[in-house]
Amino acid sequence: MIRVRQRTYTLIPWPWRVMRWVQLPEDLEFTLYDVVQPPGRGIEVPGTPEDAARWKVAHDAYDSLLRHAEDVVRHAHGVRSRPGFMVDMRSVRLRRYDLIPGRRARSRRLFAECRTLMRAAEEAYRPILEEIEARLAEAPADPAA
Repeated sequence: MIRVRQRTYTLIPWPWRVMRWVQLPEDLEFTLYDVVQPPGRGIEVPGTPEDAARWKVAHDAYDSLLRHAEDVVRHAHGVRSRPGFMVDMRSVRLRRYDLIPGRRARSRRLFAECRTLMRAAEEAYRPILEEIEARLAEAPADPAA
């Protein structure tokens, strides 16, 4: 048995809510399944250790591709901090593109490129995702059963 936990990957809202000229795409939510060790919380599904290793490698690759796409779009908007890492507000150049004409169109183009990268990563992960969801469907609803 393999223990998995579902997780949703979305863009981190900071600093986008500070940049009023940036419009975040609504459809950038991605489902991942973490393979967790037995003491961790999760749902048990039937599978072999080889399946668990394959799922973990695919999950790590998918997660790193999603993070890379987010890093690229953040860097292109002038944000010089890593997602999820708190920094001093003065060290982030939020106003870098505030005075440039066409910044909204540039931002939309950058997010379209980000969406393309993320969708390509999603298509690569889709067979693993479908396999895990199929095994979740055949797993018993009650772990004690």
